[in-house]
Amino acid sequence: MSDHHFIGWDVGGAHLKVARLAAGGDILAVEQVASPLWLGLGQLEKAITRVTDDFIAKDARHAITMTGEMADIFPDRRYGVTSLLRQFASIIPDDRISVYAGRNGWVPLRQAQDYIAQIASANWHATAACAAMKYDSGILIDIGSTTTDIIPFKSGTVCVQGWTDHERLRQHELVYTGIVRTPVMAVVQQVPFRGSLQNIAAENFATMADIYRLTGELLEHHDLMDTADSRGKSKRDSARRLARMVGLDVDDQAPLEEWVQLAETVADQQLAVIQRSLTSVLEGVGTRVLVGAGSGRFLVRKLAQRADCTYIDFTEKLQVAENTRLKCADCAAAVSVAELARISIQA
Repeated sequence: MSDHHFIGWDVGGAHLKVARLAAGGDILAVEQVASPLWLGLGQLEKAITRVTDDFIAKDARHAITMTGEMADIFPDRRYGVTSLLRQFASIIPDDRISVYAGRNGWVPLRQAQDYIAQIASANWHATAACAAMKYDSGILIDIGSTTTDIIPFKSGTVCVQGWTDHERLRQHELVYTGIVRTPVMAVVQQVPFRGSLQNIAAENFATMADIYRLTGELLEHHDLMDTADSRGKSKRDSARRLARMVGLDVDDQAPLEEWVQLAETVADQQLAVIQRSLTSVLEGVGTRVLVGAGSGRFLVRKLAQRADCTYIDFTEKLQVAENTRLKCADCAAAVSVAELARISIQA
């Protein structure tokens, strides 16, 4: 079967990511939109509607992967997977949808109920499988808004110890920390500040988005989620939220250097958390190559320096225009399922 377009969908709990590939492998378009599923399934419908003009074509094949089934609006993964797929089936013909089931490969939509455990949170496997096709060996590190995946691969094969979220957390291949949604209190419990080591408030006053706004590393198109207090996203707004973590208010006239320095301290602690898991994974593999993906891959570059590893960007071997390359790395799983579907169908 030959189709003109292959559409990859990565349905997250916070974002919807989508990529459109031509039959020859050229990446034609990539998009990421906010889709906070904890506010209701209608958020996904809105997100799909926002991108349908560019990404739903009569001749397209659609490939779906997800992590959004973990959203707390769903009582369990089965209900979540079923609900998300039902939403797509209301817009796209069933016979044009394939669902990614990790090491089980592709399943048609009508058989998805038999592969719930394999479909749930399988987007990491799609990205790693795609990286394994393009690079000899390495460790894919995909850092997004909420989580970090650390996935070794070799000779075209994904070489993980864990397959489910539970197993991957135990094996240090999944770290629940990201550059946007993670609360600061989940990264540090104490910080050096004004000459002493002090406790911080165990409240979600500030997130890592505030930290990386202050360090200048969070790009605007990655900053799609509401803030902890539903207020502004300026550096001073972020400093104000961060100050509450140490029991203070920010003087609107005072310089921000002190709060930038505190943000850098918190950022360094997050990097250390990820590095501990990376060290554990590195002990079991014979490679020193890190392939960086996700909106937080600037941290992968830092990890490569700290761990004396070689850094490669996920997009290095993709067929994509330079003005789209950045989005491809941000939406690596969406690009990957589209590419895997294209290769599978054309094989």
